[in-house]
Amino acid sequence: MVLMKLKCWLSTCALLAGVAVSLNSCTSGPGATSPPAASTSVAAAALPPGTIRLNAQMEQRAGIRLAMATRRVLADKTLFSSTVEATAGGSGLVIAPLPGIITRVVADIGQSVRRGQIVAYINSPVLAETQSTYLVSGAKIQEAQAQVQLVSGRVALAKAEVERESTLYKKGISSLRDLQTAEVKLSSIQSELAAARSMAAAARTLQDATRARLVAMGAGTGATVTTELPLRSPLSGVITQKAVQPGQSVGPTSESLFTIVDLSRVSVMLEVPQGEVASIKLGAPVQFTSEVAPGQTFRGQVSRLGENFDPQSRTVSVRVTIANSRGTLKPGMLVLAQAVSGNTRQVVLSIPNAAIQQVDGKDVVFVKKAGVYRMRPVQLGERNGQYTEVTAGLTDDETVVTEGSFILKAEALKATLGADS
Repeated sequence: MVLMKLKCWLSTCALLAGVAVSLNSCTSGPGATSPPAASTSVAAAALPPGTIRLNAQMEQRAGIRLAMATRRVLADKTLFSSTVEATAGGSGLVIAPLPGIITRVVADIGQSVRRGQIVAYINSPVLAETQSTYLVSGAKIQEAQAQVQLVSGRVALAKAEVERESTLYKKGISSLRDLQTAEVKLSSIQSELAAARSMAAAARTLQDATRARLVAMGAGTGATVTTELPLRSPLSGVITQKAVQPGQSVGPTSESLFTIVDLSRVSVMLEVPQGEVASIKLGAPVQFTSEVAPGQTFRGQVSRLGENFDPQSRTVSVRVTIANSRGTLKPGMLVLAQAVSGNTRQVVLSIPNAAIQQVDGKDVVFVKKAGVYRMRPVQLGERNGQYTEVTAGLTDDETVVTEGSFILKAEALKATLGADS
């Protein structure tokens, strides 16, 4: 233990001696008389402890760089690599809604299509059969409605006959048998009316069912019967997959013929370590870069947090939605994400991390004012990879040393050692 402390003391002495030589050499030229060893800066003996004065040549030799204490939002920028995906609801498939043969393909991979645009044609007798059934059901509805109207008229006449016979019977002009005959006739005609209405209802049910089938097929309900059905895009986007050729036999159980993706917005799933998830907020900005677009930055926002947790890697899935109006990013592409995180979103007074030194276990900075560098203790708060919050000891727009602050610390320590001796 004693040996280690001795080595540490010798190293510090050697470092201070080197700094002193470097700074003293700035004030001496060839043939000049060396200044006294006890003085390492201009008029150092006349300055209070922790205060150092350097001329321009000394500052240049020491590599002094300055920065101002300013107010900013402290936020970390964490890097992730991930793969582009389509957004939920941002992709669609074209499938064959009925069995048939592909007759024409009028779209290809990479082509932009609009919602409802035809991409292929299929020939299927099932289509013609369904259309014929639809038209027949419409004719049956018209026939049944005409029958209902006709029978409804007969029912009205039969009711009038029953009322007349009832009146005559009450007056003793007509017999009970005539009244009963009229009532039986009315009941029979009413049965016919019920049957006609049932036929009309059945025809409507058949028409509704065939109409639903035609809508599901993507076919119209016009008066033309055809075996050729156009297959249309379910949304506007870009065709990313194609698995169909003319002459191919397809059906509802076949694989999808086309995959179409809306590239105006895409998403990325980031695997964030569980320790960093709390610092990433919903709506937080995320920047993306990709090799396919060198020098271009894509901007997105965190749209969902904690979708899945992986117990093996200890990461949480965070979904980010990216604006991709030009369609540059496509599903499957690798991107590099830079997520902004941090425990505070408030504007705080902060300085570069390089400005902070420690003396006797306390945080200090060197403030330049009126050409003099003064060591000043500070109290620190949160920090990220570049800046640290200053809660006490500095005010706005004060100038602190960043690069070269360690040399000033060495000078201050040496001056203190010289004063003690």
